[in-house]
Amino acid sequence: MQAYPITPNDLMPEPGGTTSVQVLPIDVKETVPFLESLAAKSSWWAVSILLHALVILLAGLMSMAIDLGEEEPAVVMVTELAHRTVIETEVPKPKSDLATTLLSQHDTPPTDPTSTEASNIVVPPEILEKAELGDHFETINPDRPDTQSAFGNPDAHMFHSTKGSDDEAGGGGTGGVGLEDLIGVGGLSSPGTGGGWGGGSGTGTGVDKGSGHGSFGSRNGGGRKLMIKKHGGSAATEGAVELALDWLARHQEADGSWSVRKTEGQGDWDPGVTGLATLAFLGAGHTEKVGKYKENVQKAVAWMIAGQREDGALGSDPKFTEHHGGFSYHHAICGLALAEAAGMANIPTTRKAAQKAVDYSCNIHQAGEGSEKMGWRYQPKSPGDVSATGWYVMQLKSAKIAGLQVDAMAFDGAIRFLDSCEESPDKVQLEDKAYDDGRHRYGYTGKGAMVNTTSIGVLCRLFMGWKKDEFTGAALWLRRTNSPEWRKDLGLANGGGWPMYYMYYTTLTMFQLGGDHWPAWNEPLKKVLLENQRKDGDFRGSWDALSPWESKAGRTYTTALGVLCLEVYYRYQQLR
Repeated sequence: MQAYPITPNDLMPEPGGTTSVQVLPIDVKETVPFLESLAAKSSWWAVSILLHALVILLAGLMSMAIDLGEEEPAVVMVTELAHRTVIETEVPKPKSDLATTLLSQHDTPPTDPTSTEASNIVVPPEILEKAELGDHFETINPDRPDTQSAFGNPDAHMFHSTKGSDDEAGGGGTGGVGLEDLIGVGGLSSPGTGGGWGGGSGTGTGVDKGSGHGSFGSRNGGGRKLMIKKHGGSAATEGAVELALDWLARHQEADGSWSVRKTEGQGDWDPGVTGLATLAFLGAGHTEKVGKYKENVQKAVAWMIAGQREDGALGSDPKFTEHHGGFSYHHAICGLALAEAAGMANIPTTRKAAQKAVDYSCNIHQAGEGSEKMGWRYQPKSPGDVSATGWYVMQLKSAKIAGLQVDAMAFDGAIRFLDSCEESPDKVQLEDKAYDDGRHRYGYTGKGAMVNTTSIGVLCRLFMGWKKDEFTGAALWLRRTNSPEWRKDLGLANGGGWPMYYMYYTTLTMFQLGGDHWPAWNEPLKKVLLENQRKDGDFRGSWDALSPWESKAGRTYTTALGVLCLEVYYRYQQLR
């Protein structure tokens, strides 16, 4: 067998345009002795397999050696499957409600019926560290946007001082000496170190000058968690708050109000219960600007403002004036809600309406004129009662904290009226003279000693500057007479026929008094409210009425008051 190599000369063209190829012999034995030997000794199919394998190997080596240039990736031959890289996609974290946020891995679920009591609230160490300094930690909101809270200081309140307040002041400032500078924060244009629409310790004079901090700022964020831990709340109480707010949100009317008759009530008291429900949302940090329920607050505020008269009166539509022949409670409660909404969100239309409501309370409805002013009742200028007066004092105090203008003589009249309703200590039957001096017990329209009006009167005194240690006897009497309990037959001796109303005011009073009074009241309060909050069907999150009178006001009324009781830990600062 011979093969013939081709040389360059063999490719020269011949005359006529044809090319001839000269084939020369080549000795295969000299070039492939191995192949010839292999072919001679092996079968044809084995040789074929070997040759194909050699060709494939050479092709692979050549492909690895070829330079494909910068634009082509190199081909890499592998002999096994590469391990697939797992690409982890970021899964969005589910939104958690406030109760879940407050729970630690050691906590019992909120409102767990098997839980005997509430678990501890976990407060981040960095918040506790700052809180120890006492430097207005309530403004730390790491998990919520800025609420534009009214940052006032409710301790600027020394009424009877002639040289100025000894407490840190805002609004009017510590430089003023008049009563208007001493009753609260925010407001009048007197010089001092306070200032700002929210009051506080900013610099400047009067409304919209300076900055501040304080009163409504602990209703959310880190400050709220700290207040819950500090004052005896828990994940269980917060769970109950969330359930109650959910119930209120589900039963709000499309126009923004709450209907008494549609929630088992018997009267047309919609403005009052709408104000209470709005206060419940505001108390948990939900405003017209921020919060899960901001749209509920927006609609409620809009509804209240839409019903405001030109003179500032709220809830005066004749169809809502059945109760006691007037709209006084509607106005005071809605006015309180608008004042707090204005302080927390600082929306101009809300502030304007809240200011008009304050002006009506001070200039039109309050009994008396000038230095002869007294309290408030159902009709304008009629002699006052302690129950109605309590709501007006709350409205005006929150208005001061929010930086609204409040006539100082309105507070002066409230003080004068309470003086007229305070029972003489020598007429009080004392059970423990070592602790009870018989002072600060209040009647309804005059001297006397009723539990409802006593809790309201004490709270008003505290918010208007009285020292806590003056009320030890009254607090002990209230605790002995009416601890929180849940009985359907509660009557006049247990809160004047309005036990949930009594529970609400006494909760605020005991919280402000602090000391031993607060835990003694708070522990049975939590037990009563947590155990009796409804967990079934459409009632889930609400509370039943406790008396025939409260049945008239309906489930929205009792539920709003119940949640306000459980927001006590952070709704208002504890006076120092």
